[in-house]
Amino acid sequence: MHPVALPLDDSPIPARDDPSGVVYDASANVLFVADGYSGAIVRIAGERQQRIATIPAAGIVTGNRVGGLVVTRHGTLYAVRVGHGRAGAIVRVRPDGEMAALEKLPSRFWRYGIAYDADEHAIYTTQFMSGKRGAFDGSIVVVDLASGVPSTVLDGFLKPMGIAKVGASLVIADARQRAVFRVDLVSGRAVFRIQLAGDIDAPDSVCACGDDSVLVTTYDEETRLGAVRRLWLDGRRSALIARGPWEPRGITTDGERAFVAAHRAGRVLVFVL
Repeated sequence: MHPVALPLDDSPIPARDDPSGVVYDASANVLFVADGYSGAIVRIAGERQQRIATIPAAGIVTGNRVGGLVVTRHGTLYAVRVGHGRAGAIVRVRPDGEMAALEKLPSRFWRYGIAYDADEHAIYTTQFMSGKRGAFDGSIVVVDLASGVPSTVLDGFLKPMGIAKVGASLVIADARQRAVFRVDLVSGRAVFRIQLAGDIDAPDSVCACGDDSVLVTTYDEETRLGAVRRLWLDGRRSALIARGPWEPRGITTDGERAFVAAHRAGRVLVFVL
């Protein structure tokens, strides 16, 4: 059994200025949190916080630098650089701190969501274009990490943000469509798509929660209320986990609690499931 490195209660966890991506590493019972302002990725183990890397801005001057994070069973991290239509990328961070961007992904897309499939040793990511009328031309791409070659899984989205891989299904949050979709895969191809939730506050991040459900963050810009919802893949059940005056970004879970990066709040919120 691994030593307890995270608190067992639901107290907020201090983080850097603007926590964005967040991922729980079950092998070490620690959190990795990305700071959207500085690009720093921080390992949080109890009260100890260690910066392990800084995602380069690639010439983009913005506070919204980093999107989602994932961690492999060997401790390698993959972080999404949002890119703002000029420098979108996925950056690999090895346990020794060595960094490199995956070379074959086009940089012209905005990128936010990321999911890792250990069995496939592949990364799934969301991407879209953005213009004066908003986001468009959204799609889901899978990257074979052995070869580095990307391929399109499914298009037809507007502003896909978060993504999670649950068994043979992908769950995608589309902020502009205000909907969350399940996409079933067979041999890497999308064969079925269903809407799990619709007409909701702009959905953002998604993470798997067991083998039959996901956690989704949403934010209402008019009321300035954020929320965490649990959606089951059968589409018949949903539950409100938390709601409050915070803007959620990344989300992850240890199976008992949800860890939510609070935009510009300098903390990671913790909610019991």
